[in-house]
Amino acid sequence: MKQKVLLVTSPAIQKNNFWTCSITSPIGSIMPPCDLASIAAVLRKNNIEPKILEMRHFKDPIQALKNEVAVFQPDAIVTNIGTASAIEDFEILAAAKDTVEKRICFCFHAMALPDELFEKGATHILAGDPEYSIVAAVRGETLEKGLWTKETIKREPAWISDLDSLPFPALDLIDIDAYHALIMGKNRFAILLSNRGCPYECPYCVLPFLFGHKFRTMSVDRVISEIEHNIKEFGIRSFFFIDSAININPQWTMEFCKEIQRRNLKIRWCSNMRIPPVTKELLYEMKKAGCFRLFYGVEDLDLLERLDRRTTTTATKEAFALTRSAGIETVAFIILFPDIDTNEKVMAKRIIKMVSDLKADAIQCNIAIPYPGSKMYNEYIDKYNMSKNWQLYDPAGNKYPYKSKLDLVKTRQLIYLGFFLKNPIYVWNIVKNASLRSIFTFLKNATIVLFNRK
Repeated sequence: MKQKVLLVTSPAIQKNNFWTCSITSPIGSIMPPCDLASIAAVLRKNNIEPKILEMRHFKDPIQALKNEVAVFQPDAIVTNIGTASAIEDFEILAAAKDTVEKRICFCFHAMALPDELFEKGATHILAGDPEYSIVAAVRGETLEKGLWTKETIKREPAWISDLDSLPFPALDLIDIDAYHALIMGKNRFAILLSNRGCPYECPYCVLPFLFGHKFRTMSVDRVISEIEHNIKEFGIRSFFFIDSAININPQWTMEFCKEIQRRNLKIRWCSNMRIPPVTKELLYEMKKAGCFRLFYGVEDLDLLERLDRRTTTTATKEAFALTRSAGIETVAFIILFPDIDTNEKVMAKRIIKMVSDLKADAIQCNIAIPYPGSKMYNEYIDKYNMSKNWQLYDPAGNKYPYKSKLDLVKTRQLIYLGFFLKNPIYVWNIVKNASLRSIFTFLKNATIVLFNRK
């Protein structure tokens, strides 16, 4: 009899739940679970029947899970354990403990704190790329690396060297039209992940821990073939690349853009971008290939050396200017770190001036959260005697796990209000092109973030 696996999303809606970027945002977006769709495709390829349960669509997600388990009777469940949503995610393990034999977890929180996961009811942890070891976990096999049980904790993680070998994510297992994002407009969209691994050492980032330091990428042909597949099978022409940065190998990015043009694919896409390398020539090719928005990790330009960003303020300003001249919108990612300025107004004024000097079209401002698996986590544990209440680990939340001389929530509110008051036209342009669901969610949750009201 064919084995069956139920892949389960986090039930958390207003939390930043991560794969390589936020797949659930408190401001107007619920992204499709590209992680589960990729794992499902690998299972299907190996003659194991997958099914995806989207928990975020239910008023009572745990009861929905229990109902689905009773009907589908899976041999295993699989879920992504994120730090901000860990409390909610643990309920999945508890609900399935007596009814599902194998309870399989992955992502950085599970890798960083495996003892906690096994205590909460996990039977297996996929360490590294989850696609590497998922089949062995379901079949009850052992591996020398990439698969942890209570008896094999901390074996070496495993990463897939040939990413082209991965099948296209099983998007047929989800309702694509059920997902929405303010930044993606009204049309259906898909998530793309063309590279994994990061050679950089940003202390707040968990990607090198999760995917390793060695940079790996799919071929240009593999990525474009997936795009063509999504156009043909699902009518999708909007894409969000969640690579840590699409330009880590700028030659690859240039080849990708030229091939998109050569095949005359009429698509629109956005991605994360690193500074450097950013050139006028690359940006113009990206624009012609359909790129409409780039997300730059600015963080805090006064802390570049401390954060080991390996860039400069001059290079950052130049990158924003070049992107603007290419006709591509820019979003500046900001991180608020504790105990940097003398008071909230001083910090807010400094950050607003920073993004104003960059002439960023939009900002995303988060509070610094030291995720387990990051260098910052180890530093802050010693320095701040941090709480391990995971509900405090949401960078867009209204609390944080350490004591700070400044009220970082108030500082974030001042920054958003100051920026949006200076840029009302951009906010209007984003909202008018968004779906009604995204607009409603944005207005509802913006009130929480900006005014701390529920």
